[in-house]
Amino acid sequence: MAAIWFGGLAQLIGMPIAWLRLRKTDSWRGRPGGVRRIDLLAGFIQEAVDLAIVWTFLGVLVILASTVLGWSGVALGAAVLLFAGPLLFVPWIVLRLDLERFPEVVEQVRLRGR
Repeated sequence: MAAIWFGGLAQLIGMPIAWLRLRKTDSWRGRPGGVRRIDLLAGFIQEAVDLAIVWTFLGVLVILASTVLGWSGVALGAAVLLFAGPLLFVPWIVLRLDLERFPEVVEQVRLRGR
């Protein structure tokens, strides 16, 4: 369940960053009618969100294993690292995403909407 919540947090952080990067592109301005902007943003940052979800899942596994083994310091460190995925990695990844692939994302979202 935590992985899903952190995926939502990753989208909450990543979408405004993606919007700032995409809003001046021709593909954003010329997007097809009926295609929601939020779907385009979600499609563009999907890899970053997926990474945050996997990162959180692995962090939860480390926390569970460390509590079972009695390593409280490891659990605390892993809990801190849980927030690193959405708060650090997602903005960094979204800023590095290639804008040249955005027209392809627009087309995929348009086709899914049919």
